[in-house]
Amino acid sequence: MAQTKLAGILCDGMVIQRNEEFHIWGTEDTLKTVKVIFEGKEYEAEVIDNKFDAVLPPHSEGTGFEIEVYGSERIILKDILFGDVFLCAGQSNMELYAYRVMDISEEEILNTNIPTLRQYYLAPNYRLDESKEAELFDGKWIKAVPGEIKMMSALALFCGKNIQSKVNVPIGLVAVAQGGSTIESWMSRKSLEEFGDYTELMDKFMEDGSLQKFLKDKDSKINKWREELKDEGFENRAKRIPDSAFEVNLPGMFLKSEGNGFTGSMWLYKKINIESTDEDAFLYLGELMDSDRTYINGEFVGCTEYSYPPRKYPFDGKILKEGENLIAVRLLVDHENGGFLLEHPYYLRVGNKKYELSGTWYKAYENKADQECEVVVMGQTIPTALYTASIRPIRNLKLKGILWYQGESNSEDPYNKKHGAPEGKGYDLMFKRMIELWRETFKQELPVVCVEMPDYINPVTGDDENWHVIQRMQREAPAMVDKCKVALGRDLGQPYELHPQLKSELGKRIAKEALELMY
Repeated sequence: MAQTKLAGILCDGMVIQRNEEFHIWGTEDTLKTVKVIFEGKEYEAEVIDNKFDAVLPPHSEGTGFEIEVYGSERIILKDILFGDVFLCAGQSNMELYAYRVMDISEEEILNTNIPTLRQYYLAPNYRLDESKEAELFDGKWIKAVPGEIKMMSALALFCGKNIQSKVNVPIGLVAVAQGGSTIESWMSRKSLEEFGDYTELMDKFMEDGSLQKFLKDKDSKINKWREELKDEGFENRAKRIPDSAFEVNLPGMFLKSEGNGFTGSMWLYKKINIESTDEDAFLYLGELMDSDRTYINGEFVGCTEYSYPPRKYPFDGKILKEGENLIAVRLLVDHENGGFLLEHPYYLRVGNKKYELSGTWYKAYENKADQECEVVVMGQTIPTALYTASIRPIRNLKLKGILWYQGESNSEDPYNKKHGAPEGKGYDLMFKRMIELWRETFKQELPVVCVEMPDYINPVTGDDENWHVIQRMQREAPAMVDKCKVALGRDLGQPYELHPQLKSELGKRIAKEALELMY
């Protein structure tokens, strides 16, 4: 069956950069030409190797447009807006969804209703061979309106909202950030050559599908490791404190360096007396290492499969009872060091009353692992993976600018010593080269606002030296990169908080820098 297919980002509700020529591109199986009709005018694109790219003239800001595409099929794009479009890139602190900061910014999020502020989330489809094109998955543009807003990037949302309040045009946010991504993943093979040797990491994934298979195999091994630690069943252990349990003070860490490290599964129990019950109930368990399954009175209330995200578990308060209640946390520790991170809130809220959970808990071991868990490997840490999957495939887009928040994953090696980089070829020059590459790729001298990471201390090592190196490089970026500003964020986190929650304030700061730089 003949098919006309548009690039995944070209869909209903999209925001197109105003006052710039714009592209409608995709694939066509049968015909030699594809026609695009916009505002009564017809534009024709030649089909070469089953691909087409129609270029339309610049258009001023506005809403409510339609674009018709005629190939072997007819496609109508509806509810199209023209405004300013920003590329929102980096790692988890840029990706973090709005629902994850609801306890801090609930009122602002729930009171936001801006149909002309929209986001497209680009999920990477990995294909490291740069001689081939990585296909864009079909996606959706969502709006900053009730029912959709919670799935927007919190930081991009707050930044876009503040920009729009000043310029009064539709705002599009192209969210390409991926949690845990390294800066080398956002760069091309050629651009990495001056920063050491990355070839071994890249070459084994050049064959189509090889990276996906590798990640799937890794996940299978990790899941097998976790399954082997189960014993009598979660529900049984969650209902009672075993006789073997002993008192511990939490929050606190179980560290190899302090002689109480452990790899495997354990249970941590807290008795809490409730004065009265309420259907509206919420459990906040700071940040945990590594993964957890959490129960109250034997009823499952939530789980998180990896380290660091704050455990925010709303639950039906009907499972509570007046008097004594039991919180049970099954904690999996992957690599000997784990626990409840310090300087985070730990509480149970019932209605309007909070119950503090810090203090005496009970700890019981379930199973000790024979070996540490497989190291988690993510596609977004592989050099060039995100450049080929998330940047090159959208190079036809016109943008207003770039918003960049990354550096956490490079903080262990800010000078690239493990890759044999020449002296002085550290993270700062990689950022400079990455922006040059992106400007070449998009064929625009795109301005960029980068974020200075908030302060952070590694909860296992207690170290923050290399973190401060990255922060310094971020602050100095405007001296190295043309059309660049930095949003200062050092004061917006807690010492052991990898995902600072004050995204609203940081969004305002990014917007301020963007407005000064780009308007």
